[in-house]
Amino acid sequence: MAQFIGIIAFCLAVWSFQQNEHKKIVLLQLVANLCFALHFYLIGAYTGALLNLIGAVRSVVFVCKDKKWASSNWWLVFFSFICIAAGIYTWKNAASVLPIIAMVLTTVAFGIPNPKLTRLVAFPSSPLWLIYNVLSQSWGGVATEVFNMLSILIGMLRFDRRKKVTK
Repeated sequence: MAQFIGIIAFCLAVWSFQQNEHKKIVLLQLVANLCFALHFYLIGAYTGALLNLIGAVRSVVFVCKDKKWASSNWWLVFFSFICIAAGIYTWKNAASVLPIIAMVLTTVAFGIPNPKLTRLVAFPSSPLWLIYNVLSQSWGGVATEVFNMLSILIGMLRFDRRKKVTK
């Protein structure tokens, strides 16, 4: 059951980077984070579980960025600090640092309203999560990060590259 939930989270995460609106990317990431939080909890990877739960709350704030209460850039600092604190609290071994760094990167990425920059800053978090997922035996997580990297690259090709001007 835990691995099945990880596969559902995988589908949602990959789909998110094929969106060309910041709000849609973050909303799909929110649901994926909730699924991954449950998945990691069920396989005993508690750093990943808590960080994904924090990621879901972070996504709620970033989806509401157009509201006054959520518009401050201090949220980036707050969620980065909370991710670091949660990672220290659930520390298991040196591999625990990987998702901590990855979540700080995605916190910054999802705080950027430009989808091109969101994809660019979010990309480096995937290799970090990939290693953590292999070590935690999170097969849905492994698939997610492989496909996230491909999905982000495809999104970059579809939306972010400069179009050639023909004369």
